[in-house]
Amino acid sequence: MRQGKVKWYNGKKCFGFISPDTPNENGNTDDVFVHSSSLKAAGIRFLNENDIVEFEEEVRNDKLSATTIKLIQRDEEAARRFHERRAERRRAAEDRKSREEKSTRRGFAFWKK
Repeated sequence: MRQGKVKWYNGKKCFGFISPDTPNENGNTDDVFVHSSSLKAAGIRFLNENDIVEFEEEVRNDKLSATTIKLIQRDEEAARRFHERRAERRRAAEDRKSREEKSTRRGFAFWKK
Protein backbone atom coordinates (compact mmCIF):
# COMPACT_ATOMS: atom_id res chain seq x y z
CA MET A 1 0.00 0.00 0.00
CA ARG A 2 1.15 3.53 -0.78
CA GLN A 3 0.78 6.60 1.41
CA GLY A 4 -0.26 10.07 0.38
CA LYS A 5 -2.07 13.26 1.33
CA VAL A 6 -5.55 14.16 0.26
CA LYS A 7 -5.18 16.98 -2.25
CA TRP A 8 -8.90 17.75 -2.19
CA TYR A 9 -12.18 15.93 -1.75
CA ASN A 10 -15.68 17.22 -2.50
CA GLY A 11 -18.45 15.39 -0.66
CA LYS A 12 -21.19 16.82 -2.87
CA LYS A 13 -19.48 15.64 -6.04
CA CYS A 14 -18.43 12.37 -4.35
CA PHE A 15 -14.83 12.36 -5.55
CA GLY A 16 -11.40 13.86 -4.99
CA PHE A 17 -7.68 13.28 -5.48
CA ILE A 18 -4.77 12.00 -3.42
CA SER A 19 -1.17 13.15 -3.94
CA PRO A 20 1.05 10.11 -3.36
CA ASP A 21 4.29 10.46 -1.35
CA THR A 22 6.22 7.93 -3.42
CA PRO A 23 6.01 6.72 -7.02
CA ASN A 24 4.35 3.39 -7.74
CA GLU A 25 6.13 0.38 -9.24
CA ASN A 26 5.84 1.97 -12.71
CA GLY A 27 7.43 5.21 -11.51
CA ASN A 28 4.15 7.12 -11.78
CA THR A 29 3.72 10.01 -9.35
CA ASP A 30 0.41 11.35 -10.76
CA ASP A 31 -2.50 12.19 -8.47
CA VAL A 32 -4.81 9.28 -7.70
CA PHE A 33 -8.57 9.59 -8.15
CA VAL A 34 -10.69 8.60 -5.14
CA HIS A 35 -14.45 7.98 -5.33
CA SER A 36 -16.93 7.94 -2.47
CA SER A 37 -17.60 4.23 -3.05
CA SER A 38 -14.02 3.50 -1.94
CA LEU A 39 -14.58 5.54 1.22
CA LYS A 40 -17.87 3.79 1.93
CA ALA A 41 -16.21 0.38 1.57
CA ALA A 42 -13.55 1.46 4.08
CA GLY A 43 -16.09 2.87 6.54
CA ILE A 44 -14.81 6.45 6.15
CA ARG A 45 -17.49 9.15 6.03
CA PHE A 46 -15.44 12.02 4.58
CA LEU A 47 -11.94 13.22 3.77
CA ASN A 48 -10.40 16.62 4.40
CA GLU A 49 -7.47 18.32 2.74
CA ASN A 50 -4.08 17.11 4.03
CA ASP A 51 -5.45 13.94 5.64
CA ILE A 52 -2.84 11.21 5.40
CA VAL A 53 -4.13 7.96 3.90
CA GLU A 54 -2.83 4.58 2.79
CA PHE A 55 -4.30 3.25 -0.41
CA GLU A 56 -4.11 0.59 -3.06
CA GLU A 57 -4.62 1.62 -6.65
CA GLU A 58 -5.68 0.19 -9.96
CA VAL A 59 -5.93 1.56 -13.47
CA ARG A 60 -9.49 2.33 -14.58
CA ASN A 61 -10.16 4.04 -17.91
CA ASP A 62 -6.40 4.70 -18.31
CA LYS A 63 -6.29 6.60 -14.98
CA LEU A 64 -5.15 5.69 -11.48
CA SER A 65 -7.99 5.10 -9.01
CA ALA A 66 -7.78 4.30 -5.31
CA THR A 67 -9.54 1.05 -4.44
CA THR A 68 -8.72 0.32 -0.81
CA ILE A 69 -8.26 3.29 1.52
CA LYS A 70 -7.16 3.46 5.14
CA LEU A 71 -7.12 6.72 7.09
CA ILE A 72 -3.77 7.12 8.87
CA GLN A 73 -3.95 10.65 10.29
CA ARG A 74 -6.73 13.23 10.20
CA ASP A 75 -5.76 16.89 9.73
CA GLU A 76 -7.58 18.37 12.73
CA GLU A 77 -7.26 21.97 11.53
CA ALA A 78 -8.91 21.18 8.18
CA ALA A 79 -11.64 19.19 9.96
CA ARG A 80 -12.33 22.13 12.29
CA ARG A 81 -12.59 24.55 9.34
CA PHE A 82 -14.94 22.15 7.55
CA HIS A 83 -17.27 21.91 10.55
CA GLU A 84 -17.26 25.70 10.99
CA ARG A 85 -18.18 26.25 7.32
CA ARG A 86 -20.96 23.66 7.57
CA ALA A 87 -22.38 25.28 10.73
CA GLU A 88 -22.25 28.71 9.05
CA ARG A 89 -24.14 27.40 6.01
CA ARG A 90 -26.80 25.87 8.27
CA ARG A 91 -27.24 29.15 10.18
CA ALA A 92 -27.55 31.06 6.89
CA ALA A 93 -30.19 28.61 5.64
CA GLU A 94 -32.16 28.95 8.87
CA ASP A 95 -31.97 32.76 8.64
CA ARG A 96 -33.24 32.67 5.05
CA LYS A 97 -36.10 30.40 6.05
CA SER A 98 -37.12 32.64 8.96
CA ARG A 99 -36.99 35.75 6.72
CA GLU A 100 -39.21 34.00 4.15
CA GLU A 101 -41.72 33.08 6.85
CA LYS A 102 -41.83 36.69 8.08
CA SER A 103 -42.27 38.07 4.57
CA THR A 104 -45.39 35.96 4.00
CA ARG A 105 -47.05 37.36 7.15
CA ARG A 106 -47.24 41.05 6.25
CA GLY A 107 -49.56 43.66 7.63
CA PHE A 108 -52.59 43.36 9.82
CA ALA A 109 -54.88 41.67 7.33
CA PHE A 110 -55.06 38.48 9.33
CA TRP A 111 -58.36 37.53 7.70
CA LYS A 112 -56.61 37.30 4.29
CA LYS A 113 -54.41 34.41 3.47
